[in-house]
Amino acid sequence: MSKVKKGPLQMGLFHQDEGFSTCKDVENLPLIVQPLGQFEVLAPGSIYQPILLTPNEKDIWVGPGTLDKNEEKFVRDLIGYLYPKGDHPKSRKTPLKWKGRDLWLKRNIEKNPSSFRLRIDESDWFYPDFILWILDHDEKIQTLGFVDPKGLAIGAAGGWSDYKILSTLYMPHVVERQLSRQNQPVVDRDGNPWRFRIRGVIVSTSPFDALKEHKKFQLNMDGLKSTDPQKSDFERARIIFQENAHADYIPKVLGFLTADNTVDGIMQRAAEARELGDAFCPIDEKDYDLALRNSESKQTDSEYMGSILQDYLKPDDFGHFGAFAQERRRNELGKCAKPGHWGFGAEKASSIAEHPTPCEALWKWKRKNENT
Repeated sequence: MSKVKKGPLQMGLFHQDEGFSTCKDVENLPLIVQPLGQFEVLAPGSIYQPILLTPNEKDIWVGPGTLDKNEEKFVRDLIGYLYPKGDHPKSRKTPLKWKGRDLWLKRNIEKNPSSFRLRIDESDWFYPDFILWILDHDEKIQTLGFVDPKGLAIGAAGGWSDYKILSTLYMPHVVERQLSRQNQPVVDRDGNPWRFRIRGVIVSTSPFDALKEHKKFQLNMDGLKSTDPQKSDFERARIIFQENAHADYIPKVLGFLTADNTVDGIMQRAAEARELGDAFCPIDEKDYDLALRNSESKQTDSEYMGSILQDYLKPDDFGHFGAFAQERRRNELGKCAKPGHWGFGAEKASSIAEHPTPCEALWKWKRKNENT
């Protein structure tokens, strides 16, 4: 800790000090100090953590654990959206409220072995900045939500294969599958079962216009073409832009933590296909494509999942996801077009162009030939 010449000093992340109350920049935030000076970052948890902001006065030094300007903006925007009148809770035992749900906001300490963290393959661990523990008492659903304000122009060098993006979009489904195998139900004091979820959101501090033309974020579409992403494509990947007012982006963050979209369903099935391998049982065209990819791919999980996102994030003009994958499978199927080769009769190449389920047909053809 560095020395200061004068003025109040905030000693540490949770240290009580006279200087704490004199920081004029925190009067509208629900900051609670932990008297023992210890941090609690284990997730899940139910203690409302303090969030420290850097004061505007030059002779006040705050640390450790201060927020950068984008993280600070997220906290201010969240509290400002939930409590526009400034009547936020002042007690550590009182949660934030949103649509009848309890929200406990926690700071996640980076590179601490007790913090909440995720990773894919052998990548670096991803430590999201904030934990939002959301309790829906009516529906009996607990959501371990996490939010990470991040500059993606530089901070996601791998594009759709970047470990931060895949840790947010894909790895929660992997972890949920691991937890379900332990067969330990989550119940409250009265023995009522609760559903447990893990979901994340990246809040992009890079503006949309700075990202949309990056080749690393290009998407595949029907016609076997690539295109620049739209905001809606990023949002399906759980990436929200911080460039707008809090009334625009905070509701999306909370909504994405508590509800899934079509791409989430694809990620869930992809996690199952990756884990089960040949034992995975496809039920629709997306599943058959995932099964084919899993049997064909020599890629790492990051490369594998990144390619799935490129093919499935953008729907076609009719709102269908996976048109690019289907068209590619249809082309592969055409190479098998000779009498009796599928095992369904004397199909011709002209009929393949209109085949309604090319992924399923190709999967069945490959399975049959593997067993002969």
